[in-house]
Amino acid sequence: MRVLVAGGAGDVGRMVVPVLARHHQVRVLDLRPPEGEVEFIEGSVTDQAAVEKAARDQDAVVYLAMGRKTGWRDGPAWVASHFAVNVTGPHVTLETCARAGVRQAVYASSMSVFADYTTRDYTADPAPDATDAYGLTKRLGEQVCEAASREHGLAVTALRLVGPMPDEEWHAYRGERRELVTAGSDVAAAFLAALARTEPGFAAYTITGDHDRLTLDWTPAFTALGWRPRARRS
Repeated sequence: MRVLVAGGAGDVGRMVVPVLARHHQVRVLDLRPPEGEVEFIEGSVTDQAAVEKAARDQDAVVYLAMGRKTGWRDGPAWVASHFAVNVTGPHVTLETCARAGVRQAVYASSMSVFADYTTRDYTADPAPDATDAYGLTKRLGEQVCEAASREHGLAVTALRLVGPMPDEEWHAYRGERRELVTAGSDVAAAFLAALARTEPGFAAYTITGDHDRLTLDWTPAFTALGWRPRARRS
């Protein structure tokens, strides 16, 4: 499959792109070159001309673009960067890719779409309710994805990630919600699995390192995608 990875040079891209490239023909759209030997087109996810160029002859798009990480929550400029990348970016990218003939998309969402994802019953499929700027932009990004799936008959899969980090960092991590954060190898496997979901419509799945499902339930991801967390700490 020919897969466009929007934002493939970022932190999540460095975990995901090498794995996707072993199974698919990958093209990356980003403001800087990605690591590894993959096709690269320089440009922004909010630049329609750049997305049009990158979307030519592609079968699927994986959206990994990220807003500014420095100065977290430090003011309007930070908020604007996340609205641009998490809301405007998916809209421009999915609309442009759909016109180019792309029929499938995978969106890097976050469990931050919930105000407190550690205290909800996720087997009941609750509606996202975050009101902080980051969580809100991810909520809106999912709505953009769902709208695009309805408008264009796309298969759009949102993966709600929890603390994705490279495996070496994941093994050494001793911080907050250690049992929930997700190893990069499991994150990459989730995106690979999501590309196998081709039925039209929007669906969102929890992607977490919570092996025993004590806090977060990844059963729907296993049922629909065959995905489960596999990385284990020694």
